[in-house]
Amino acid sequence: MSKHDRAMRSLAAFIMAVLNITGIVDSPENILVWIVTGILAITALAGNCPLYSLFGINTLTGKRTV
Repeated sequence: MSKHDRAMRSLAAFIMAVLNITGIVDSPENILVWIVTGILAITALAGNCPLYSLFGINTLTGKRTV
């Protein structure tokens, strides 16, 4: 996963967490937002996306692997 991809995932997770904490996202959607936020944060920290592996996408080089 490229640095740009990791940064975008981190930023999205941060924004979603802020929206949830401030109460802009209301229940029951807040549970879904926390789940997506956690997934984005974990994949950004790990530098690996299971869906990318499944579909053969490699953002580090910009090429698809087969």
